[in-house]
Amino acid sequence: MAPKPKPKPTVSSPSQPPPPIEDLFTSLNLHIQRSQFDQAVKVADQILLVAPSDEDAIRCKVVALIKEDRIDDVLLVIQASHRLPVDLSFFKAKQVG
Repeated sequence: MAPKPKPKPTVSSPSQPPPPIEDLFTSLNLHIQRSQFDQAVKVADQILLVAPSDEDAIRCKVVALIKEDRIDDVLLVIQASHRLPVDLSFFKAKQVG
């Protein structure tokens, strides 16, 4: 009887560095222009991993979430951004009114 092949050990390769932030913003802009707001949210999240307090990425994420009618997520982002020097009161007021 032939021996069973051993399973290959899973080697966790080091995670690849994120793309340059300029490329991420180019991708974010493209998704917004194409009204691909779900993808825009994902790219904004990638930007925020690299630059957690980037005001433009936060604003783009909020707008994309609004366009996707994900109001609960919008409110979570606004609340999470409360500690950052980003003024999102316009978006918050727009949701209430």
